[in-house]
Order: sequence, then C-alpha cells, then structure tokens
Amino acid sequence: MVQFKITDDLIAMLKLIHEYGSSICVGACELRKPNELHCNNGSQLLRISSQGFKNRLQRLVMMELLDWRRVTRHDGKVMGQYTVSEEGLKVIGG
Repeated sequence: MVQFKITDDLIAMLKLIHEYGSSICVGACELRKPNELHCNNGSQLLRISSQGFKNRLQRLVMMELLDWRRVTRHDGKVMGQYTVSEEGLKVIGG
C-alpha cells in the first residue's frame, strides 16, 4: 500500500462514494448519466475541482481504499468504476 496521510477530504470522498455505491468515469463528460457519481457532480458536492476529484480517486486507489474495475454500462459504454474497498470501509466505519 502506498503511504499517504488520510485527510478529511479523502474521508469525505470515501463516504460520498460509499453513499452512492460507486463513482464512475466514462472518459468524456457528455457520456455521463444523471444518477451516476462522476468527477463533475462529485467535485461540486465536495467543493473541489473536477481534476482534484480525479486526483483523489487515483490516490485512494493507490492507498488501496478504493477498488477500480472496468465495467460495461447497460447502454454498452465501457467505463471505470470505483468502489470502496474493505480497507476503505474500515476507515469510514462502514
């Protein structure tokens, strides 16, 4: 596991992703769907930049607090899906 400090913003992201069930990345913002958590709406909810949201996603994956996998949405779009890992659940008490 890569060592980073678990800061309040990272904990807030873990809680938000856990609440939504996952965060997704479709690679192009115009392809996102309304009820999916993605970098634009996640960043607005947490009051950070979209790039900051993406950077934190990657940091949480490197810390093994988020799992990432490639999935196919019902419309056939292949996308990345981030979910809270078992270690992440321990951090947020879930």
